[in-house]
Amino acid sequence: MSPFVRSILLLSMLTLVWAKHVKVSITNSLEGKEVLNIHCKSKDDDLGRHVLHINQTFHWSFGTHIFWKTLFFCSFQWGNGPLLYYDAYIQIRDFEICDDCHWYIHKTGPCRYESCVHKCYKWN
Repeated sequence: MSPFVRSILLLSMLTLVWAKHVKVSITNSLEGKEVLNIHCKSKDDDLGRHVLHINQTFHWSFGTHIFWKTLFFCSFQWGNGPLLYYDAYIQIRDFEICDDCHWYIHKTGPCRYESCVHKCYKWN
Protein backbone atom coordinates (compact mmCIF):
# COMPACT_ATOMS: atom_id res chain seq x y z
CA MET A 1 0.00 0.00 0.00
CA SER A 2 1.39 3.39 -0.98
CA PRO A 3 2.18 6.02 1.68
CA PHE A 4 -0.50 8.27 0.17
CA VAL A 5 -3.22 5.62 0.51
CA ARG A 6 -2.08 4.88 4.08
CA SER A 7 -2.31 8.57 4.93
CA ILE A 8 -5.82 8.80 3.52
CA LEU A 9 -6.93 5.71 5.45
CA LEU A 10 -5.42 7.05 8.67
CA LEU A 11 -7.14 10.42 8.20
CA SER A 12 -10.45 8.67 7.51
CA MET A 13 -10.15 6.55 10.65
CA LEU A 14 -9.27 9.59 12.77
CA THR A 15 -12.30 11.43 11.39
CA LEU A 16 -14.56 8.55 12.40
CA VAL A 17 -13.03 8.41 15.89
CA TRP A 18 -13.15 12.16 16.64
CA ALA A 19 -16.32 13.16 14.82
CA LYS A 20 -19.56 12.18 16.46
CA HIS A 21 -23.25 12.74 15.89
CA VAL A 22 -24.85 15.18 18.34
CA LYS A 23 -28.48 16.13 19.01
CA VAL A 24 -29.42 19.45 20.57
CA SER A 25 -32.88 20.23 21.96
CA ILE A 26 -34.23 23.48 23.35
CA THR A 27 -37.41 23.48 25.47
CA ASN A 28 -39.42 26.51 26.50
CA SER A 29 -39.50 26.32 30.30
CA LEU A 30 -40.26 29.98 30.94
CA GLU A 31 -41.86 30.46 34.34
CA GLY A 32 -44.50 32.89 33.05
CA LYS A 33 -45.64 30.39 30.38
CA GLU A 34 -44.69 32.96 27.74
CA VAL A 35 -44.03 32.22 24.09
CA LEU A 36 -40.29 31.85 23.38
CA ASN A 37 -38.82 33.05 20.08
CA ILE A 38 -35.53 31.40 19.16
CA HIS A 39 -33.11 31.63 16.25
CA CYS A 40 -30.17 29.21 16.12
CA LYS A 41 -27.30 29.01 13.67
CA SER A 42 -23.69 28.06 13.11
CA LYS A 43 -21.11 29.49 10.75
CA ASP A 44 -22.49 27.24 7.99
CA ASP A 45 -26.13 26.56 8.91
CA ASP A 46 -29.00 28.89 9.74
CA LEU A 47 -31.70 26.80 11.43
CA GLY A 48 -34.27 29.58 11.11
CA ARG A 49 -36.58 31.30 13.57
CA HIS A 50 -38.90 29.20 15.71
CA VAL A 51 -41.73 30.02 18.09
CA LEU A 52 -42.02 27.69 21.09
CA HIS A 53 -45.04 27.65 23.36
CA ILE A 54 -44.58 26.44 26.94
CA ASN A 55 -42.99 22.95 27.07
CA GLN A 56 -42.52 22.82 23.28
CA THR A 57 -39.11 21.71 22.01
CA PHE A 58 -37.01 22.46 18.94
CA HIS A 59 -34.44 19.78 17.94
CA TRP A 60 -31.60 19.51 15.46
CA SER A 61 -28.64 17.21 14.92
CA PHE A 62 -25.24 17.43 13.28
CA GLY A 63 -21.81 15.84 13.08
CA THR A 64 -18.94 17.46 14.97
CA HIS A 65 -15.89 18.93 13.27
CA ILE A 66 -12.65 16.96 13.32
CA PHE A 67 -10.72 20.09 14.34
CA TRP A 68 -13.03 20.92 17.29
CA LYS A 69 -14.64 23.96 15.65
CA THR A 70 -18.35 23.07 15.93
CA LEU A 71 -20.37 25.95 17.40
CA PHE A 72 -24.13 26.58 17.39
CA PHE A 73 -25.40 29.80 18.95
CA CYS A 74 -28.95 30.96 19.56
CA SER A 75 -30.87 34.13 20.31
CA PHE A 76 -33.86 34.04 22.67
CA GLN A 77 -36.66 36.52 23.26
CA TRP A 78 -40.03 36.52 24.98
CA GLY A 79 -42.59 39.27 25.51
CA ASN A 80 -41.13 42.73 24.95
CA GLY A 81 -37.84 41.70 26.56
CA PRO A 82 -34.35 42.10 25.16
CA LEU A 83 -32.75 39.67 22.72
CA LEU A 84 -30.61 37.28 24.78
CA TYR A 85 -27.91 34.93 23.50
CA TYR A 86 -26.39 31.61 24.48
CA ASP A 87 -24.08 29.11 22.76
CA ALA A 88 -26.19 25.95 22.54
CA TYR A 89 -23.23 23.78 21.53
CA ILE A 90 -19.52 24.49 21.77
CA GLN A 91 -17.58 21.38 20.82
CA ILE A 92 -14.65 22.02 23.19
CA ARG A 93 -17.07 22.58 26.12
CA ASP A 94 -19.71 19.96 25.31
CA PHE A 95 -17.98 17.06 23.52
CA GLU A 96 -17.46 15.02 26.70
CA ILE A 97 -20.64 16.22 28.44
CA CYS A 98 -23.42 15.29 26.04
CA ASP A 99 -24.32 13.55 22.80
CA ASP A 100 -27.93 14.58 23.38
CA CYS A 101 -27.72 18.12 24.78
CA HIS A 102 -31.13 19.17 26.07
CA TRP A 103 -31.49 22.78 27.17
CA TYR A 104 -34.40 24.07 29.27
CA ILE A 105 -34.82 27.82 28.82
CA HIS A 106 -35.65 29.86 31.93
CA LYS A 107 -35.74 33.63 32.32
CA THR A 108 -32.53 33.54 34.34
CA GLY A 109 -30.71 31.47 31.71
CA PRO A 110 -30.47 28.07 30.06
CA CYS A 111 -30.23 24.88 32.15
CA ARG A 112 -29.44 21.23 31.43
CA TYR A 113 -28.71 17.99 33.24
CA GLU A 114 -25.02 17.11 33.43
CA SER A 115 -24.24 13.78 35.09
CA CYS A 116 -27.69 13.80 36.73
CA VAL A 117 -27.14 17.32 38.13
CA HIS A 118 -29.39 20.20 37.03
CA LYS A 119 -26.94 22.93 36.03
CA CYS A 120 -27.93 26.46 35.01
CA TYR A 121 -25.90 29.09 33.18
CA LYS A 122 -26.08 32.84 32.67
CA TRP A 123 -26.90 34.43 29.33
CA ASN A 124 -23.87 35.41 27.18
